[in-house]
Amino acid sequence: MKYLSSKEASDILGVNISTLKRWTETGKLNCLKTAGGHRKFTIQHIRNFYKDNKDSVKSKDLSLKSKHHKAIYGLINKVDYKQLSSILAQASLNADEEAVSNIINGSYMNGLPIADILDYLIEVAGYIVEKKLENEEISHADAYLSRKLITRTVDSLNSNKPNGSFNGKNALCVNFEDNLPDIGVIMSEVLLRHNGYNVFNTGSHAQLGNLQDMIKERKIDLLLFYLCDMQCCNAIIDENIKKTSDQVKKIIKLSETSKVKVIFGGMGLSNLKEIKPLIDRSFLTFNNLQKFI
Repeated sequence: MKYLSSKEASDILGVNISTLKRWTETGKLNCLKTAGGHRKFTIQHIRNFYKDNKDSVKSKDLSLKSKHHKAIYGLINKVDYKQLSSILAQASLNADEEAVSNIINGSYMNGLPIADILDYLIEVAGYIVEKKLENEEISHADAYLSRKLITRTVDSLNSNKPNGSFNGKNALCVNFEDNLPDIGVIMSEVLLRHNGYNVFNTGSHAQLGNLQDMIKERKIDLLLFYLCDMQCCNAIIDENIKKTSDQVKKIIKLSETSKVKVIFGGMGLSNLKEIKPLIDRSFLTFNNLQKFI
């Protein structure tokens, strides 16, 4: 995951580094320290401080320097997901990393519900980009780079521990073998962490066989598999549908023998009609997943 340096954190909060250091020493602002004494910050650290100490933050616009970026913050304050998702989609296609970060991290730090950010902002922006691809307005390379940029920013909302109070449970998030985009499984990890789970994320797996050992070694309580329906997802193309369906059956059997809960997510599930009756728990939105966990 990406950590923020003291300089980056101080820029976001609009204070000098000496003030930042004083806040960490008094416990006003949490951070992680390396063996060498360097301070590292996560977006969650900044978000928690910002929510509790808004009067201490000089940078009311979260360091959004240009008029365009300040306008973004105005939309965040209005909770205008429709406009924000449209701007996010275009910013990702323009490789405007600062705007992408400001929209996602700004929404997060402003305390918007994490499931809503995932559903109404990230997911919608993804489908705007997908629609442009379908209409041949952009290339597959453009769509891929857009998703990678958004994925990288969303991943910054994770940390190497539960983001909420630890609920004592471990979850394993796995992408389907031929499901190249990992944005869905990253978003699932974000939500699980914010609900207190300790999460392991394998990304796209090669074989199901080694998962059983991992479940035992990591003491996994919950398995989550994600299957999107984007054009770059090979798991749902005609020649792979049977393979993917067989994988789902094996996953269900694995969950039964290992006695762990399994949840399937993503719009790609609608393409697996023959196995739909076999799935007890599935979600299409992250607010749905929120209810399961």
